[in-house]
Amino acid sequence: MKILQDQRRIKIAIIISLVNLVIILAYGFVSWKSWENIQYVTKNTTEKRVSIFSKLQKDKISIEKLSEYSVNLKSGVNDCSAVFLVSWQENVNDKFKKYKTDCQGLMEATQSIAYNIDKIIDFMKFDKELSDEIDTLSDKLAKYQPNDFTSIEKGWSGVKNKIEAGKNEAKLRKLAAERIDAILLSVRDLKLAEEKKDSGQFTIAKDKMTVAINSLIGMQNELVQEAQSRVDNLLKDF
Repeated sequence: MKILQDQRRIKIAIIISLVNLVIILAYGFVSWKSWENIQYVTKNTTEKRVSIFSKLQKDKISIEKLSEYSVNLKSGVNDCSAVFLVSWQENVNDKFKKYKTDCQGLMEATQSIAYNIDKIIDFMKFDKELSDEIDTLSDKLAKYQPNDFTSIEKGWSGVKNKIEAGKNEAKLRKLAAERIDAILLSVRDLKLAEEKKDSGQFTIAKDKMTVAINSLIGMQNELVQEAQSRVDNLLKDF
């Protein structure tokens, strides 16, 4: 009887030992995979940043390209958290703590780059919107009679209203609206001078209109230069 009891105890002890071994091995595997995943996130994000940095230097900058880069930076696994069961290790193991710190620092920097890319995209979309509106109006103006100031004023007012209605780049929209206001003022002066048959005032108003239009064109050129400047500054974030 005692021998049977001893054998039973031995079997139970063996089973408990095997269960403990399985638990230890399973925990070790979970721990290894968790920290391996964090290292993978760090490695993958670094590779994406290096690739995009290279493309920003070589590719011709466009809204489509920047949108592609932004999506790429935001895609994939971006979680630097270890699973709950092993998260305590980062507080007692310097190596694991470094994995977590490096990953989080890299992800924060990458998210900041993606955010800045999105801001440049908004800027370039406004630039394109303004250019498209002016190009469309220019085509219409070519069909108007030279002294049809009512239609000319209506056309510029339409452009101003559309620009002001946009949501992004509020400061630039306000600046563009002010430039268009100067054009509208000169158109009204031209219309008044035409009605009064005042050639002197007409010449002055025409000169004012030329200056106002050149000012708006100058703003468009500045927007193109500013877009490239923002991309150059973005490269410094890498």
